[in-house]
Amino acid sequence: MKYFVLFFALFPGFAFSQCEDTDKLETGGSHLSKSKNYIPFAYIPDNASDSISYGIDINVIKKYSDFIFGKAEQYIINRANKDFYSKLEFDQVEVNYLNTEIKAYENKELYELSNFDHTYWMLYTYRNKNIKYVFGLEFNKEGKMISEDMFPKFSEKIDPQLFTNICDAIAIVKGNAKFKNKKIEFIELSYLNEVNSFCWLVKERKSLEIGVHNYSVDLYYVNANTNRIENVKQEKGSYIACGLGKIKLKKSKKKKRA
Repeated sequence: MKYFVLFFALFPGFAFSQCEDTDKLETGGSHLSKSKNYIPFAYIPDNASDSISYGIDINVIKKYSDFIFGKAEQYIINRANKDFYSKLEFDQVEVNYLNTEIKAYENKELYELSNFDHTYWMLYTYRNKNIKYVFGLEFNKEGKMISEDMFPKFSEKIDPQLFTNICDAIAIVKGNAKFKNKKIEFIELSYLNEVNSFCWLVKERKSLEIGVHNYSVDLYYVNANTNRIENVKQEKGSYIACGLGKIKLKKSKKKKRA
């Protein structure tokens, strides 16, 4: 599941004004699990009226969660640094049960993780002033990370957190010949592993006509450090549009374009 919120690009102490289409900015990142067969564990506030919004109290798996927190912290600091890690907010850990069907979160037998084959999805939120980016990292039960990298590998010479102005990214996409006479659907902060950089992802709006239609739209990845278009990927899918409403049928995987 993706989560979205408005955010703006920044330089430390840099004052900027909104430009056209900044209202389409959304929170970047994705922390989809590979399985729906999981139990969410989180720190539940003392004043929480129920656990529906938070999951199960993480303290019931403390002897396992402390171990995996240590592995996640080590990975994040080694890839980035302590400053980046300190900015992260832990959301929850989804324990995916690989060979056991989950019928009730409250089944305490499931909390003895050593009895089950499982993986951990550690979910974090990164904030940098007005920017919000959410991501998940998956670890196996031995503590080895088995998911893709979701943020840049830092170096002493480059700080990937110094972003270009979002208005400049919008301008470079609108100036691209492929984008002529098109409109923006949304913008979000993304990570492009092939260039080891955060990027502004600008998605082209599909045209909506009444009836059943196949669609193909472009997704522009603008380097958030250099303001250069690094890649243009394609999203394909189908939808039904009836008047002002629409029901999405399916969406294909994003494909790279030359």
